[in-house]
Amino acid sequence: MEGYATGVNIVNTADETQVIKFRFRRATDSMDALDFNVVLSPYDMYTGFISMSGDDITWTSNDNSCTAPAYNVGDNKFAMPDIYREDAETGYIEIISMGSVDETTGSQALAVAAKHDSTGMPADCDAVRDNFFAGGVSNSKKGVVSSSATVGPNIAVEGAPLATTNYVASSDSLKVSFFIKSDATGTEFGDNAVHIEGFLDTPSITNQQTGIFSNDLQGFDYPDLNGGAPTNPASRGKFNALREALAASKLVNDWSANVAGDFSVDTDWVVTYPGQYVQLDLAAYIPMTIYGAGNEDLCLRAGETADPELGEVPNCDFRDIPVTASITVYDREEQEVTVEEGELVVSPSPPVITPKITLDNEVNVIQWGGAPVLNAPVAITGLDVPAGASFGWASLVGSPSANNDRLCDWDLAALAQLEDDPEANVDPYVCVEDPAPVGDVVFTNTAPAVGFVAWQRNFGANPDANYGRIVEHSRSQPAS
Repeated sequence: MEGYATGVNIVNTADETQVIKFRFRRATDSMDALDFNVVLSPYDMYTGFISMSGDDITWTSNDNSCTAPAYNVGDNKFAMPDIYREDAETGYIEIISMGSVDETTGSQALAVAAKHDSTGMPADCDAVRDNFFAGGVSNSKKGVVSSSATVGPNIAVEGAPLATTNYVASSDSLKVSFFIKSDATGTEFGDNAVHIEGFLDTPSITNQQTGIFSNDLQGFDYPDLNGGAPTNPASRGKFNALREALAASKLVNDWSANVAGDFSVDTDWVVTYPGQYVQLDLAAYIPMTIYGAGNEDLCLRAGETADPELGEVPNCDFRDIPVTASITVYDREEQEVTVEEGELVVSPSPPVITPKITLDNEVNVIQWGGAPVLNAPVAITGLDVPAGASFGWASLVGSPSANNDRLCDWDLAALAQLEDDPEANVDPYVCVEDPAPVGDVVFTNTAPAVGFVAWQRNFGANPDANYGRIVEHSRSQPAS
């Protein structure tokens, strides 16, 4: 957002070298706006911030940890590509541990190259990056060989040939936090990220050279919130478990819209429904939206009749969003919004309807006060509050859209058939109704939801006293 920066701190708390996928997804539909890999040596820490200046969105880091690729703007910045830059002023961040170096057979090449010396510098980041090209071949061609092996230089031995590094699933050892800071006021607030235990039970190392645009399913688009690379089908289908862990039938938090002279306390709620892209037919959706094409309305929900002449695609969208939400608002003295009693009417007459709001995006901002806290480009405003109230608490109950019961993914058999016969009448990307249970986890109709309230206190006569804070939403979860 213009005038704000979001910082991220990642700590590797384990004695293992980890490969991290760092991905920014835009708020409207969670398309991948920017991603890269970070390699953390044991007990390493990586920090940086994303900010906007004019039309440019950049990630900046003054950290020494190795990244793949190298920074592409100056010495310490990544610039967001144009492909999904539109509507990416806000969004959410995924940080997924792709795997850790398997040290059970001794030191391996990538771990040696990524290790920091006494001056704080990694041994050889170029050697680290060589492991993340596409098309690696064991011990003979640099790059990713599989989800559990890469090839790169062996810098430990001068003149040594290329060496294979093997990987295992990472332990639950990442500690991630974030902050949001106003450039104008200096007000800063932050919290811990949402951490998911045991998300990947196998390594999922992918290359940072090509992706699904190049028909590469071992590329930079993965891992994602549905699991590892599709080339390893057993690593997929993780969104069901994630959905169960993050399902929220109700969110609860404080609100404030308090103004007293030159003193004010404002609040913004952020409500995020992560991972909705795994419920889209991406093979159809991506061409509709790439480079700001703006044809997402051609991706129809189940039950809608498509007009082929308009380019509409049936059975394309199975997302929870838009979510219809009812918000019950209280002041601090347990008073609610008063709905005026109706008068006698001439029948027939429509009933009095309690207002609802629609949360259209994966990341939604609800502004309670007269002034924004987060300066979001799109925010829901004008909520009713109890008469005379300036602060209190509220609960939000969301109802996901109908026909939201499918996960979509690549069909490897169909892809192989198309490779043999490009004219074959098969669909390489399928959306499976009522996805099969993974272990004891079955599909839940409650949308996964995370978020927080951002507070900002402003003292007009003494701006140095301004401060902010973030409080994560409390949640009610459906019975399992």
